[in-house]
Amino acid sequence: MKISLLHPFSAKAIGLQEHDLLESHSKPHVLALQAISKKDEKLTFTIDYFTGSLLKKQKNIDGILKQFWPISYPFFKRHQWRSQFSRSHFNSYNTSIPDVTIINMSGHASKYIFKLAKRIKEKKKQYIAMIGGLHMSYDGEALNYYKNAHHIIVHTNYQKQELLKHPNFSNFDIRVLPLGIDTAIFKPVERIENKDFIITYVGRISRLKQIELAIEAIAYCKKEGIKNIQLNIIGPKSDAVYFDELNSLIEKLDCQDIIHFLGSISHQNLVTYYQNSDILALPSIHESFGMVMTEAMACEVPVIALKGSGGPDEIISNDEDGILTTEESYSQALFQLLSDKEKLKRMCINARNKVEKRFSLNTTIEFLHESIKSALQ
Repeated sequence: MKISLLHPFSAKAIGLQEHDLLESHSKPHVLALQAISKKDEKLTFTIDYFTGSLLKKQKNIDGILKQFWPISYPFFKRHQWRSQFSRSHFNSYNTSIPDVTIINMSGHASKYIFKLAKRIKEKKKQYIAMIGGLHMSYDGEALNYYKNAHHIIVHTNYQKQELLKHPNFSNFDIRVLPLGIDTAIFKPVERIENKDFIITYVGRISRLKQIELAIEAIAYCKKEGIKNIQLNIIGPKSDAVYFDELNSLIEKLDCQDIIHFLGSISHQNLVTYYQNSDILALPSIHESFGMVMTEAMACEVPVIALKGSGGPDEIISNDEDGILTTEESYSQALFQLLSDKEKLKRMCINARNKVEKRFSLNTTIEFLHESIKSALQ
């Protein structure tokens, strides 16, 4: 039986490069599907994306076929992922339709997804609607799309409860898929005493991520007397204007020597950067889950995130294994934690314990396998 995990957008439309989709995008899902394929030989998997190339491309990644389908419209527009359409992908659902399609899309979905979902139901197959963000459409074509899904997957209980508050969604089958971490790979190492404090940000360089709060926090700590501090900013430059603004801010704050843009780093090499960090800065406006949080926490690196931003509220226990604060207090929160080494050490241990108990990869594997099996019945 064929299962497709579909991401109906191109890399460029979401500010990434295609190698990011090959190597690191949706990593917990990829690892879970690889594990399921080994334990359930009846199932075969593809992971599907769109591409700006004229021809379909595909590559086998550790037993999972990743396919890139040519975009028919629009070709190369950034931030137009909800408008993208692939005629060749749509036509493939006439000849070799998967038994189950897991559609990973924002809560607004897209016209292409509405059309594809109708085709899937016409062919008497099933689809699962996986919601990748916090913003939703609750009526019209979107409501029909969610209503006809076998079930809906979200990644936090917060998302589920927000959906259930809406009368149109109150009776839907909504399931929470935790995005687990391979704790045998993401693990702590012995820390070097009396080294610089390393603060790390991991994610796209996008205005929604509010990286300026982390930069301002580093400058504040320096001003307050913490001289041995560095900020590493890791991730693709998805907004060039915003990137230039951040560099101007760093220059204005005279922090060029302690703040470093490291660009994209492969997922497997990220582990070392986490292990060498003291704190992960995650000042995003909102995070539907925030994989970087659990990856860092598994390496005994607590996270400072914003209260009310979604995923962090569910993953972090404030003042126990991380910090939930406000935009106005972000700088002070970082300074206070760095000033209390015993508290920081305690948080490091608690962060690792939290991931081992609640966010292991086995949890993701078991849930996703059961989700697929229920759609096949």
